[in-house]
Amino acid sequence: MTTTPPGWYDDGHGALRWWDGVQWTEHVAQPDPEPSAAPTEAEIVAAQLGFEAQPVAPAEPVAPAAPAIDPGVAAYLAQQSPTAAQQPVVEPAAAAPYGAPRPDAPQYGAAAQYSAAPQYGAAPQYSNDPAYAQASYPGGAFTAATEPRTSKLWIIWVVLGVVLLGIVIAVAVVVPLLILNVSSGGSAAQTDDEKAAVAAVQTYDHAWQTGDCDELLAVTTEEFRAASQYVDCETFQSDAANFDDTFDDYTLAVTAVESAEDEIDVTTNETYTLLVDENGDPADPASGATVYHYTLVPDGAAWVIDDLYYDE
Repeated sequence: MTTTPPGWYDDGHGALRWWDGVQWTEHVAQPDPEPSAAPTEAEIVAAQLGFEAQPVAPAEPVAPAAPAIDPGVAAYLAQQSPTAAQQPVVEPAAAAPYGAPRPDAPQYGAAAQYSAAPQYGAAPQYSNDPAYAQASYPGGAFTAATEPRTSKLWIIWVVLGVVLLGIVIAVAVVVPLLILNVSSGGSAAQTDDEKAAVAAVQTYDHAWQTGDCDELLAVTTEEFRAASQYVDCETFQSDAANFDDTFDDYTLAVTAVESAEDEIDVTTNETYTLLVDENGDPADPASGATVYHYTLVPDGAAWVIDDLYYDE
Protein backbone atom coordinates (compact mmCIF):
# COMPACT_ATOMS: atom_id res chain seq x y z
CA MET A 1 0.00 0.00 0.00
CA THR A 2 1.45 3.38 -1.02
CA THR A 3 1.71 5.89 1.82
CA THR A 4 1.52 9.58 0.97
CA PRO A 5 3.97 11.60 3.11
CA PRO A 6 2.56 14.31 5.42
CA GLY A 7 2.03 17.71 3.79
CA TRP A 8 -0.41 20.35 2.58
CA TYR A 9 -2.65 19.10 -0.24
CA ASP A 10 -5.73 20.30 -2.05
CA ASP A 11 -8.70 18.65 -0.35
CA GLY A 12 -10.87 18.99 -3.46
CA HIS A 13 -12.95 21.81 -1.97
CA GLY A 14 -10.72 24.77 -2.81
CA ALA A 15 -8.59 24.70 0.35
CA LEU A 16 -5.25 23.28 1.44
CA ARG A 17 -5.67 20.68 4.21
CA TRP A 18 -2.93 18.95 6.20
CA TRP A 19 -2.45 15.25 5.50
CA ASP A 20 -0.60 13.60 8.47
CA GLY A 21 0.45 10.58 6.46
CA VAL A 22 -2.56 8.49 7.57
CA GLN A 23 -5.63 10.69 7.46
CA TRP A 24 -6.90 14.22 6.83
CA THR A 25 -6.76 16.61 9.81
CA GLU A 26 -8.82 19.70 10.67
CA HIS A 27 -5.97 22.11 9.85
CA VAL A 28 -6.82 24.19 6.74
CA ALA A 29 -4.66 26.89 5.06
CA GLN A 30 -5.70 29.43 2.46
CA PRO A 31 -3.24 30.60 -0.26
CA ASP A 32 -1.50 33.89 0.47
CA PRO A 33 -2.85 36.75 -1.68
CA GLU A 34 -0.50 38.05 -4.42
CA PRO A 35 1.17 41.30 -3.35
CA SER A 36 0.03 44.39 -5.22
CA ALA A 37 2.55 46.26 -7.34
CA ALA A 38 4.20 49.30 -5.79
CA PRO A 39 2.92 52.66 -7.16
CA THR A 40 5.12 54.38 -9.75
CA GLU A 41 6.58 57.86 -9.31
CA ALA A 42 4.05 59.25 -11.78
CA GLU A 43 1.16 57.76 -9.83
CA ILE A 44 2.51 59.26 -6.58
CA VAL A 45 2.83 62.76 -8.13
CA ALA A 46 -0.62 62.51 -9.71
CA ALA A 47 -2.13 61.48 -6.40
CA GLN A 48 -0.51 64.50 -4.69
CA LEU A 49 -1.90 66.88 -7.36
CA GLY A 50 -5.35 65.32 -7.27
CA PHE A 51 -5.16 63.70 -10.74
CA GLU A 52 -5.59 60.12 -11.64
CA ALA A 53 -2.48 58.77 -13.30
CA GLN A 54 -3.07 57.06 -16.67
CA PRO A 55 -1.39 53.71 -17.05
CA VAL A 56 1.47 53.70 -19.51
CA ALA A 57 1.49 50.80 -21.98
CA PRO A 58 4.76 48.94 -21.90
CA ALA A 59 6.94 49.35 -24.98
CA GLU A 60 7.11 46.47 -27.42
CA PRO A 61 10.35 44.60 -26.94
CA VAL A 62 12.77 45.00 -29.84
CA ALA A 63 14.71 41.90 -30.77
CA PRO A 64 18.42 42.61 -30.90
CA ALA A 65 20.07 42.37 -34.30
CA ALA A 66 21.84 39.10 -34.90
CA PRO A 67 25.62 39.53 -35.13
CA ALA A 68 27.28 38.89 -38.46
CA ILE A 69 28.90 35.42 -38.72
CA ASP A 70 31.80 34.57 -41.01
CA PRO A 71 30.58 32.22 -43.82
CA GLY A 72 33.39 29.78 -43.16
CA VAL A 73 32.61 29.60 -39.47
CA ALA A 74 28.93 29.07 -40.23
CA ALA A 75 29.73 26.14 -42.55
CA TYR A 76 31.94 24.58 -39.85
CA LEU A 77 29.27 24.90 -37.20
CA ALA A 78 26.71 23.36 -39.51
CA GLN A 79 28.90 20.25 -39.91
CA GLN A 80 29.51 19.89 -36.14
CA SER A 81 25.91 20.16 -34.74
CA PRO A 82 22.56 18.88 -36.05
CA THR A 83 20.06 21.23 -37.47
CA ALA A 84 17.16 22.58 -35.48
CA ALA A 85 14.88 20.23 -37.34
CA GLN A 86 16.96 17.23 -36.24
CA GLN A 87 17.06 18.20 -32.55
CA PRO A 88 14.30 16.68 -30.36
CA VAL A 89 11.75 19.13 -29.13
CA VAL A 90 11.38 19.12 -25.35
CA GLU A 91 8.18 20.65 -24.14
CA PRO A 92 8.66 22.63 -20.92
CA ALA A 93 6.74 21.29 -17.98
CA ALA A 94 3.69 23.31 -17.27
CA ALA A 95 3.92 25.04 -13.93
CA ALA A 96 1.39 23.78 -11.45
CA PRO A 97 -0.94 26.43 -10.11
CA TYR A 98 -0.52 27.60 -6.52
CA GLY A 99 -1.85 25.05 -4.12
CA ALA A 100 -2.17 22.26 -6.70
CA PRO A 101 -1.56 18.82 -5.17
CA ARG A 102 1.34 16.69 -6.09
CA PRO A 103 0.65 13.91 -8.58
CA ASP A 104 0.84 11.34 -5.79
CA ALA A 105 -1.24 13.42 -3.31
CA PRO A 106 -4.43 11.72 -2.13
CA GLN A 107 -7.75 13.31 -2.94
CA TYR A 108 -9.81 14.72 -0.05
CA GLY A 109 -11.87 11.91 1.39
CA ALA A 110 -9.60 9.22 -0.06
CA ALA A 111 -8.49 8.26 3.47
CA ALA A 112 -11.89 6.64 3.92
CA GLN A 113 -10.81 3.70 1.72
CA TYR A 114 -8.26 2.65 4.30
CA SER A 115 -9.65 0.75 7.26
CA ALA A 116 -7.22 2.48 9.65
CA ALA A 117 -8.20 6.02 8.61
CA PRO A 118 -11.56 7.26 9.94
CA GLN A 119 -13.78 9.48 7.85
CA TYR A 120 -13.21 13.18 8.23
CA GLY A 121 -15.44 14.46 11.00
CA ALA A 122 -16.04 10.98 12.52
CA ALA A 123 -16.62 10.82 16.26
CA PRO A 124 -13.45 10.03 18.30
CA GLN A 125 -13.12 6.54 19.72
CA TYR A 126 -10.86 7.25 22.66
CA SER A 127 -11.73 9.09 25.85
CA ASN A 128 -8.33 10.85 25.94
CA ASP A 129 -9.00 12.52 22.59
CA PRO A 130 -9.39 16.34 23.00
CA ALA A 131 -12.59 16.17 20.97
CA TYR A 132 -14.07 13.87 23.64
CA ALA A 133 -13.71 16.62 26.23
CA GLN A 134 -15.25 19.03 23.75
CA ALA A 135 -18.26 16.71 23.35
CA SER A 136 -18.63 16.13 27.10
CA TYR A 137 -18.10 19.76 28.08
CA PRO A 138 -19.45 22.38 25.66
CA GLY A 139 -16.81 24.83 26.86
CA GLY A 140 -13.95 22.51 25.89
CA ALA A 141 -11.38 20.53 27.86
CA PHE A 142 -9.88 23.70 29.34
CA THR A 143 -13.27 24.89 30.54
CA ALA A 144 -13.99 21.47 32.08
CA ALA A 145 -10.64 21.48 33.90
CA THR A 146 -10.96 25.05 35.18
CA GLU A 147 -14.68 25.11 35.87
CA PRO A 148 -15.20 26.14 39.54
CA ARG A 149 -16.53 23.38 41.77
CA THR A 150 -19.28 23.89 44.28
CA SER A 151 -18.05 24.28 47.86
CA LYS A 152 -19.11 21.63 50.39
CA LEU A 153 -18.51 23.78 53.46
CA TRP A 154 -22.22 24.45 53.83
CA ILE A 155 -22.66 20.79 54.86
CA ILE A 156 -20.23 21.29 57.78
CA TRP A 157 -22.07 24.42 58.89
CA VAL A 158 -25.42 22.62 58.75
CA VAL A 159 -24.08 19.75 60.88
CA LEU A 160 -22.59 22.17 63.42
CA GLY A 161 -25.86 24.07 63.57
CA VAL A 162 -27.81 20.87 64.26
CA VAL A 163 -25.36 19.88 67.02
CA LEU A 164 -25.54 23.30 68.67
CA LEU A 165 -29.33 23.26 68.46
CA GLY A 166 -29.36 19.85 70.16
CA ILE A 167 -27.13 21.16 72.96
CA VAL A 168 -29.38 24.18 73.52
CA ILE A 169 -32.48 21.97 73.66
CA ALA A 170 -30.78 19.57 76.09
CA VAL A 171 -29.78 22.44 78.38
CA ALA A 172 -33.24 23.98 78.21
CA VAL A 173 -34.96 20.68 79.08
CA VAL A 174 -32.54 18.81 81.35
CA VAL A 175 -31.40 21.66 83.61
CA PRO A 176 -34.92 22.65 84.74
CA LEU A 177 -35.67 18.99 85.44
CA LEU A 178 -32.56 18.71 87.58
CA ILE A 179 -33.49 21.84 89.51
CA LEU A 180 -37.04 20.54 90.00
CA ASN A 181 -35.74 17.19 91.27
CA VAL A 182 -33.39 18.90 93.72
CA SER A 183 -36.11 21.21 95.04
CA SER A 184 -38.51 18.30 95.49
CA GLY A 185 -35.93 15.94 96.96
CA GLY A 186 -36.15 13.59 93.99
CA SER A 187 -32.41 13.62 93.33
CA ALA A 188 -31.47 13.26 97.02
CA ALA A 189 -34.03 10.72 98.19
CA GLN A 190 -33.45 7.16 96.99
CA THR A 191 -35.48 4.77 99.16
CA ASP A 192 -39.17 4.96 100.02
CA ASP A 193 -38.35 5.93 103.62
CA GLU A 194 -36.13 8.78 102.43
CA LYS A 195 -38.85 9.99 100.07
CA ALA A 196 -41.35 9.88 102.95
CA ALA A 197 -38.93 11.91 105.13
CA VAL A 198 -38.53 14.53 102.40
CA ALA A 199 -42.30 14.74 101.98
CA ALA A 200 -42.67 15.35 105.75
CA VAL A 201 -40.20 18.27 105.61
CA GLN A 202 -42.08 19.81 102.68
CA THR A 203 -45.39 19.46 104.56
CA TYR A 204 -43.85 21.18 107.58
CA ASP A 205 -42.79 24.11 105.37
CA HIS A 206 -46.28 24.33 103.87
CA ALA A 207 -47.86 24.36 107.36
CA TRP A 208 -45.81 27.44 108.28
CA GLN A 209 -46.75 29.33 105.10
CA THR A 210 -50.47 28.55 105.45
CA GLY A 211 -50.84 28.37 109.26
CA ASP A 212 -52.29 24.81 109.00
CA CYS A 213 -51.99 23.29 112.47
CA ASP A 214 -53.19 19.84 111.38
CA GLU A 215 -50.25 19.55 108.98
CA LEU A 216 -47.88 20.55 111.75
CA LEU A 217 -49.26 17.85 114.08
CA ALA A 218 -49.04 15.21 111.34
CA VAL A 219 -45.31 15.65 110.60
CA THR A 220 -43.80 16.45 114.02
CA THR A 221 -43.28 14.53 117.28
CA GLU A 222 -44.75 15.68 120.58
CA GLU A 223 -41.25 16.19 121.96
CA PHE A 224 -40.40 18.50 119.02
CA ARG A 225 -43.56 20.59 119.55
CA ALA A 226 -42.88 20.87 123.28
CA ALA A 227 -39.30 22.03 122.64
CA SER A 228 -40.64 24.59 120.15
CA GLN A 229 -43.37 25.68 122.59
CA TYR A 230 -46.20 24.81 120.19
CA VAL A 231 -48.37 23.29 122.90
CA ASP A 232 -51.55 24.36 121.15
CA CYS A 233 -52.62 25.37 117.66
CA GLU A 234 -53.34 29.00 118.61
CA THR A 235 -49.70 29.62 119.45
CA PHE A 236 -48.52 28.02 116.19
CA GLN A 237 -51.03 29.92 114.07
CA SER A 238 -49.98 33.21 115.68
CA ASP A 239 -46.32 32.47 114.93
CA ALA A 240 -47.24 31.40 111.35
CA ALA A 241 -49.00 34.75 110.75
CA ASN A 242 -45.95 36.59 112.08
CA PHE A 243 -43.83 34.42 109.76
CA ASP A 244 -45.94 35.50 106.78
CA ASP A 245 -45.44 39.18 107.67
CA THR A 246 -41.69 38.74 108.06
CA PHE A 247 -40.79 36.74 104.92
CA ASP A 248 -41.82 36.76 101.29
CA ASP A 249 -41.03 34.41 98.35
CA TYR A 250 -40.02 31.66 100.77
CA THR A 251 -38.63 28.62 98.89
CA LEU A 252 -37.34 25.29 100.27
CA ALA A 253 -34.91 23.14 98.27
CA VAL A 254 -33.69 19.73 99.50
CA THR A 255 -29.92 19.42 99.00
CA ALA A 256 -29.06 16.16 100.80
CA VAL A 257 -30.64 13.10 102.44
CA GLU A 258 -28.70 10.74 104.73
CA SER A 259 -30.07 7.61 106.41
CA ALA A 260 -28.86 6.13 109.72
CA GLU A 261 -30.19 3.10 111.63
CA ASP A 262 -33.35 4.68 113.10
CA GLU A 263 -33.34 8.19 111.70
CA ILE A 264 -33.02 10.17 108.48
CA ASP A 265 -31.31 13.55 108.18
CA VAL A 266 -32.63 15.97 105.53
CA THR A 267 -30.64 19.11 104.63
CA THR A 268 -32.36 22.05 102.93
CA ASN A 269 -31.40 25.41 101.50
CA GLU A 270 -34.25 27.86 102.17
CA THR A 271 -34.24 31.22 100.39
CA TYR A 272 -36.51 34.19 101.10
CA THR A 273 -36.98 37.96 100.99
CA LEU A 274 -36.78 39.58 104.44
CA LEU A 275 -39.30 42.39 104.99
CA VAL A 276 -38.27 43.63 108.48
CA ASP A 277 -35.11 44.71 110.25
CA GLU A 278 -33.46 43.19 113.34
CA ASN A 279 -35.99 44.84 115.61
CA GLY A 280 -38.96 43.53 113.66
CA ASP A 281 -39.78 46.90 112.14
CA PRO A 282 -40.65 47.14 108.40
CA ALA A 283 -37.59 47.69 106.22
CA ASP A 284 -36.51 47.60 102.60
CA PRO A 285 -36.79 44.03 101.20
CA ALA A 286 -33.52 42.08 101.37
CA SER A 287 -32.73 38.64 99.99
CA GLY A 288 -31.49 35.93 102.34
CA ALA A 289 -30.82 32.18 102.60
CA THR A 290 -30.47 29.69 105.47
CA VAL A 291 -29.35 26.04 105.59
CA TYR A 292 -31.57 23.84 107.82
CA HIS A 293 -31.00 20.31 109.13
CA TYR A 294 -34.02 18.16 109.93
CA THR A 295 -33.83 14.91 111.90
CA LEU A 296 -36.75 12.55 111.27
CA VAL A 297 -37.70 9.35 113.13
CA PRO A 298 -40.20 6.63 112.23
CA ASP A 299 -43.75 6.86 113.61
CA GLY A 300 -45.49 3.72 112.51
CA ALA A 301 -45.41 3.78 108.70
CA ALA A 302 -44.61 7.52 108.58
CA TRP A 303 -41.55 9.65 109.28
CA VAL A 304 -41.90 12.74 111.47
CA ILE A 305 -39.60 15.62 112.48
CA ASP A 306 -37.97 15.13 115.89
CA ASP A 307 -35.27 17.81 115.79
CA LEU A 308 -34.35 20.93 113.79
CA TYR A 309 -31.38 23.31 113.72
CA TYR A 310 -29.81 25.69 111.19
CA ASP A 311 -26.33 26.92 110.23
CA GLU A 312 -25.37 30.26 111.71
